[in-house]
Amino acid sequence: MATTVYFIRHGETYFNRFARLQGWSDTPLTAKGHDDAVKIAKVLAPLKIDYFFSSDLKRAIDTAQIIIDQLKFPNISHPTQKKCFREVFYGSFEGHSNEEGAIWASYLGGKRFRRIGDLVDEFGVKKAHDLLKQADPAHLAEDSAELDHRVGQMLDLFASLPPDSNVVVASHGSIIQYLATVFGDRDQYENPANGALMKLIIEDHNACVAGYNQFAI
Repeated sequence: MATTVYFIRHGETYFNRFARLQGWSDTPLTAKGHDDAVKIAKVLAPLKIDYFFSSDLKRAIDTAQIIIDQLKFPNISHPTQKKCFREVFYGSFEGHSNEEGAIWASYLGGKRFRRIGDLVDEFGVKKAHDLLKQADPAHLAEDSAELDHRVGQMLDLFASLPPDSNVVVASHGSIIQYLATVFGDRDQYENPANGALMKLIIEDHNACVAGYNQFAI
């Protein structure tokens, strides 16, 4: 028996609008970000949701709370916050332009790109994060080994839930993209849009991607 998990990228924030690396830093949802959450709530409305999680970062918590308030679940009033669902940490690059991190990391790979998306397309998501950690002057940015550890924590959490549960997780673009690459059937996944969802089917610590960067279930 499988557990179905709907990962939702939080609504648009000001750093999203300004194309800055946000990571563990936080900026508020924009008006569009609020609307992103309301729209995806309508998509989720037909489902029976058993559990609602979010990362412990405010933009994900706020997105989750908007959805919960919209849907008025009888058994869920607030999201359960878990650190494992946080965005990827970008270390010294946090708050800087997407371009700055991409240029320094791609230089280590013998290339020169101006967007982290191009870095992922060229090297794959795991090596891209390894290069970002190497390029970070403080070497604090999360690499693939650290992210794989978090993926394991997520699977342990989902395995602890009753079989056939429907689960929603309000999370973040880069970690959702990373999960898709780990469990999906292709090498490259684009960064999901704000308010978009990824559907994972999980059974016995194995997962598969059943939908990605979608606005429909």
